[in-house]
This record gives sequence, structure tokens and C-alpha cells, in this order.
Amino acid sequence: MKYLIAPLLALLATATASAQQPVYVQAVSLSQTQETERVIGNLRARSTSVMAALEEGALVELAVREADLVKRGDVLARIDARRLQASRLQLQADLAMAAATLLERGAQIQNATADLEALESAAKSGAVSERDLRNARTAVQMDMALVQAAEQSIASLEASRDLLDLRIADAEVRAPFDARVISRHAEVGQWIRPGDALVTLVSTGPLEVWLELPERFIGRFDGAAKSVEVLIEASGVQVAGTLPRSIPVVDERSRSFILILDLSGAVVTGANLRPGMSVSAMVPLGKPSDRMVVAKDAIVRRGSDSLVVKVGDDNIAELVPVRVLFDSGESFAIEALLPGGLSPGDTVVIEGNERLYPGTPVSPIDREEAVPAPEDVPEEPRG
Repeated sequence: MKYLIAPLLALLATATASAQQPVYVQAVSLSQTQETERVIGNLRARSTSVMAALEEGALVELAVREADLVKRGDVLARIDARRLQASRLQLQADLAMAAATLLERGAQIQNATADLEALESAAKSGAVSERDLRNARTAVQMDMALVQAAEQSIASLEASRDLLDLRIADAEVRAPFDARVISRHAEVGQWIRPGDALVTLVSTGPLEVWLELPERFIGRFDGAAKSVEVLIEASGVQVAGTLPRSIPVVDERSRSFILILDLSGAVVTGANLRPGMSVSAMVPLGKPSDRMVVAKDAIVRRGSDSLVVKVGDDNIAELVPVRVLFDSGESFAIEALLPGGLSPGDTVVIEGNERLYPGTPVSPIDREEAVPAPEDVPEEPRG
């Protein structure tokens, strides 16, 4: 009998080894990670303006068409200002008359003042009555009042002239910033009233990214973030959005709020970006902290539960329930649901875990060690 024990033990060891399931494994790591959320949005011009008329009149010129580029100060439209110009000419004539009146009043007060001084000198010798002296003083005061009235009349006329100059200037509608014309709302010859739309402009140069964040993230955006990577959906190009700032007002229909990022003019030109383009971004939430991280393939979904298969003592598979906190790029940040269930450095299965049950013996293979270096890969035999 003793001669049979050794062969039986060897056969049992061989059977046990052959029963082990070969699986690829990886160690659980502890890494400083930050929660992110993928959100969508679009690009917007910094300024969009519907240019309206400030004066009433016939539209005599519409100097731009759709898609035209304009510079700040360029004339977009002109409204007939001949009536205003005629009123200004009349006002200029009134100003000339008022100036002449002021000269006349100035000469009168000089004469009245000279007469008063002569009478006051004569009054010292008793040659002039008190009544004549009083009348002379009254005449000087009246002439002074007439001079002040003439000066106020000139000031009023000058103010009216300045207002007319402003209205004449407003008859020319000019671009307030560098822009592109996207639509026209009037035609030459049309009678225009103040407030009527003429053209719509969209500013060129720097753009803004407007992202829609669910309302549950209000107050969770990492305000210390200097920039956020933005993906342009149409081209797959990634650009950096800077100076993030939020509008903490929730839209009643979408239940979301807006996060705004700036794109520099160089980025806009280099990536060929246009207002209205669809974008997405991974927005950082909360603060970076140390969390357990595993490969995405390590997570096993069974119903609503998330599990990882841990390689325990004697290479026995253990199913450990975990909570997936967030996506961390190529991995998941997780936490164990049971105390001591999982720790950094533990080995988990990342391939072959779907068919494993608790207590299954496994043969762990490190993924990185299992892949040969390129120079170690043997050449295939040629035919």
C-alpha cells in the first residue's frame, strides 16, 4: 500500500493544478484622482448683436451682405439724414444771430456802465439828482440781464446743435466690434423707425464654450481648475478652455446650469472653430483625493451590483462587492462596501472574471509580464 501513496499524491496535485483557471490579474493601486463628468454644450461668439436704427427715415444704403466680414467702426447702413442736416443749417443761422445779439448787448452794457460812472462822478458835486443816478444803475442791471439771456440762448442753441450732430451721426449705423454679418433685416428704400432691426452681427476672434451641467453638480465644480479640456465633436480636436465660470441659475426645463469657458483667438483660428459647433468636456468635480483605482475590466456587473474578483490565499477567487465612484479615464475609482474587503496592493482579476465563482482556484498571470517584448516575439515561418 505504501508504494501506491506517492503516485496518488502526485496524481492529486496534477489534477488540482489542471483545475485552476488561468486568469489575467492586476494589483489594486492607490492614486490621487479627481471625479469628472462628461457634459455637452456648444461654442458661442462672445458677442451677438442685432443692429437697430436709432433714427427715423428712408434706408438709403445697406453696405453689407450676409457672410461679409466687417471691422469695428465700418458703416453698415445709412438712413436719410437730409432733414436733420437742414435743421442743423437753420440752427447754425440762429446761432449766428444769437452771437450778434450778444455783441449788441455787450456794447449796450459798456455804454450804460460808462454813463453810470459819469453820473456817479457828477453826483459828488451835487450836479445830478438821486433819481437820475438810480435810473442809470437800473439801466446797467437790465443790460447785464440781457447779456446773460443772450449767453443762455447761445448755450441752448449750441446744445441743440450738438444733439443734431449726434442724430446725424446716428443715421449711420456702424459695427461696434469686428464681426461677420449673418443676416439682414431690411432693404434699401424701406422706411425705418427707431428700433427697427437692420443686420445681425456675430463677433469674430475669441469664442466661448457653454456647457450644460446637471443641477446636482451646483457647487461641486472645482473652482481651482485653471482650464478644462474640450472636445470638438465634429473634428475630434481637443482644445483647452480657460477661465471657467458658472451661471448658478438652473433652467426650469433642462434642470441644468451653464459653465462658461474662454477659447483664445489663436486656438479658434488653429482649430477652425465656428459658433454653434457641438462640444463635450470632462468637467472636474470636487477636489483630488487618494482613492483605490482598478482597471475597468476588473468590474463585474451582476444585476445592480458591482463586484471585483480578488485573488485570495492559495489563489482562491473571492467576490468582493464594491461601489464605482467615478470614471477615471482608463480605470475606475472604487471603494469596498465591506470593511477589509479590498485594499491597495490586492490582486484582482481583469480578464476571465466573468466565469469565476467564490472558491474557484485560479492561476494568476500578470498582464504586463505575459505580453512579450517586441524583440522577443518569434518570427513566423515563411512558406
